[in-house]
Amino acid sequence: MARISALKQLKTVLQGTATAGAKAAMVIELEPNLPDTAIKVLDDALEGAEPILQVAIMDVYFEMTKDDYHKKDLERILNEAMSGGDASEEVYMAARIALGRISGAKQDALDKWGDSGVEIAAVTTRQRTAPGMSEADKARTSITVMIHGTWASDGDWWRPNGDFFEYVKKNLEREDLYGEEDQFMWSGKNRDSKRRKAGLSLVNWIDAHPADEVNVFAHSHGANVAMLATHDDLCIDQLVMLSPPVNADYFAKWSNVKSAFNIQADFDPVVAIARGGQWFRLPQVLEKKLKASGHSASHDPEVWRNESVNDFIGIPW
Repeated sequence: MARISALKQLKTVLQGTATAGAKAAMVIELEPNLPDTAIKVLDDALEGAEPILQVAIMDVYFEMTKDDYHKKDLERILNEAMSGGDASEEVYMAARIALGRISGAKQDALDKWGDSGVEIAAVTTRQRTAPGMSEADKARTSITVMIHGTWASDGDWWRPNGDFFEYVKKNLEREDLYGEEDQFMWSGKNRDSKRRKAGLSLVNWIDAHPADEVNVFAHSHGANVAMLATHDDLCIDQLVMLSPPVNADYFAKWSNVKSAFNIQADFDPVVAIARGGQWFRLPQVLEKKLKASGHSASHDPEVWRNESVNDFIGIPW
């Protein structure tokens, strides 16, 4: 009975007026309960669907059949999204996750697609008074760091002159938002080992840019990088997590975090396709569900304005 109900729900979702991203997330959620007869429904829905919904349908097709029939279609969508800028970030990430699932051991080959290859220049010292430290570093009382997520090292939104960077700096009055040439960044590869390496790199980077107060805005797995850094003794005053894929393996050492916020979209197809969670449900984390959908909604200045997210996190601090 549950599987018949799921099929009816699938038809309702695909025929409904929700956004493509919302439909994608709901299709993924329904997948475990779908009967084999749903394959034809999904195939019929592919034609004319927006790319993010196509990716979700192809991912569900693979999960149900273990057939890589749509692999070349996913590669085409990925290549098209690679040249689309920040607007295609969601499609790009979803397609890579879906391709990784299909490719299995071949995921290493996928990691080079669109990857800048940039790794953090290691700051080896852990001393707060590193040799050669500038007067600005020595005098800094607070610093705000912006951290990108998986596969986003080439993006613009988190860099100086990027829309969210400038919104945080000017509209949220974070003049201490760091945007020099040695701005923190990490490889962005979709690997547990890369996230853990980046967590240690963040600790080293902060050690080279010391401040009495450390605040972090971090998107997607960038939030997990920040939480991992707290296990290497990084203390964060305000941790603003934007659409993190919630996984207990990455939970912070909460005693090293003064305040933590989790901001999530109404429907997030990227987290759904990754089969991740959205909510901590912990007393240490204040959580907000946006009305907006999409993995990038949490770093969209317009969404922040329309939904008063600054009030939620208590800006200005």
